[in-house]
Amino acid sequence: MAEGFWRSLSEAIFAPKINQDELETKLRQIRNLLPTPVFWLLGKAQSGKTSIIRALTKREDVEIGDGFQACTHSSHIYDFPSSTQPMIRFLDTRGLGEVDYDPDEDLKLFQQQAHVLIVVMKALDHAQLSVVTALQAILKHRPHYPVIVVQTHLHEGYPNLNTEHLQPYAYAKNPLPPDVPKVLAKSLLKQRELFKGINAQFIPVDFTLPNDGYDPPNYGLEVLWEEIEKVLPMGLRGMLVDSGQRSVFKNIYARTAHPHIIAYAVLAGGAGAIPIPFVGTPIVLSIQAKMFHTVASIYNQRLNSQRVAEIGSTLGLGFVLGIGGREVTKFVPLYGSVVSSAYTAAVTYALGKTLCAYFSFALDGDLPDKIVFEKIYEEELKRGRELMSYYLQQMRKE
Repeated sequence: MAEGFWRSLSEAIFAPKINQDELETKLRQIRNLLPTPVFWLLGKAQSGKTSIIRALTKREDVEIGDGFQACTHSSHIYDFPSSTQPMIRFLDTRGLGEVDYDPDEDLKLFQQQAHVLIVVMKALDHAQLSVVTALQAILKHRPHYPVIVVQTHLHEGYPNLNTEHLQPYAYAKNPLPPDVPKVLAKSLLKQRELFKGINAQFIPVDFTLPNDGYDPPNYGLEVLWEEIEKVLPMGLRGMLVDSGQRSVFKNIYARTAHPHIIAYAVLAGGAGAIPIPFVGTPIVLSIQAKMFHTVASIYNQRLNSQRVAEIGSTLGLGFVLGIGGREVTKFVPLYGSVVSSAYTAAVTYALGKTLCAYFSFALDGDLPDKIVFEKIYEEELKRGRELMSYYLQQMRKE
């Protein structure tokens, strides 16, 4: 079955059954419509906004401040990992408390983007009227924006320099447990009173430098990520955080390929929604074949029939169209089953990411055993289901 798939894919690559001009037009339309998530940071200077960006992106080796670019009269934006291929954007509203802030300009510029409002305030700082006023002005226009209040610099409320972080993380409990330092607990609760009538989630954190002596240096990051992915379920953490084999997705090739893979997956998902047996829908295979060619081009890899066969042999997976595991065999084309839009998009996404891994290893001259690629595919299929469901929902809104 896997051999048959790779043979069909090879044929589709070199003899595509799809209008190339029409395909490119569709892909451009999708890339223009797909939202780049914007984390809107509201907070005074020195409140910890830059530390939050560093913690979320693992970008501790650069000066984030140098990457901010003015985008409106009162706000700056930081694109990660780059302005040409951003996976995520951080919008920083500056000068709060210095001048009256009118959010209309920012709202107009980013109204079509996916947003989460992150209000940042030092845990012991109660002069927050300007921040809360700005938040209220934004919510007046967009009352359904999710709001996360990140209370930072917890260690400033510890009794002394030798006080360690509470383990396990204790600040998610309501009410706060008695072992939270009294001065700190009182201050955290006092700040929360400022948000009466606002549906907000509060995440106390302490993001410090390794040589500051606090362990862990990014205390509360796990809880912050959990809350972000509740309100913005896009699989962002999996794209930003490196773990194990995911290092193959951190190079410039993988980051360049990522938006292309998203676009192909969304397009394949739309084709897969056609309510006829999947085996009778060759357009999906043509879309996946075109993605295969695009990813190879990004990695400067030349393709011919022999090379495609080599890749199929190395990967050992008939993973596109759902052959990637026993639990999804009901989707295999052999059975003529109807495949859902989200599932088709997810398996296309997983194929693209696994191809990135293959070409990354190939460039290093060290191809691992096929079991490594099977694991990568399984992880990316899981991530793709969540990610593609979100993107397809966004496309239906357009």
